[in-house]
Amino acid sequence: MSIYLINGQYVFNEGKKELKTLNNGTNIRLTTMRARCLSFIIEHANDDVIEKSAISYALWGARSTFTSDASLTQTLYLIRRDLKTLGLDELFITVPKSGIRVNSSITIDVIHEKIPKTKLSYKPLFLSLLLFLLLTGIGVYLALTI
Repeated sequence: MSIYLINGQYVFNEGKKELKTLNNGTNIRLTTMRARCLSFIIEHANDDVIEKSAISYALWGARSTFTSDASLTQTLYLIRRDLKTLGLDELFITVPKSGIRVNSSITIDVIHEKIPKTKLSYKPLFLSLLLFLLLTGIGVYLALTI
């Protein structure tokens, strides 16, 4: 999860799903869907056009073929509204019948790139220990019965 600085005055924290302005500290919490969509847009900011189908697939996966354009349009509208609340207009621009593109006059910098934590799994260790005890027990049993 990364933290992005947008236009030198807005911060998007992917992990917290939060947008805030550095000027006055206004915070907006995003829904999971909006945060995922904004992350995808930022990650593809250098693309000429971010295709609607690519955004839909990033948001809904294989189910994207069953979602309507209206769902994506609504998600993009809500992100635009949140950005406008902070004072950031036109982070991305609609490209008719194709998708969107990020406004080239807006800068996006990665402040902090966080490496996702990997969970330590005790399952393989537990199974190995269980197998060891089982085999040791069978060995002791055979040694005593022979």
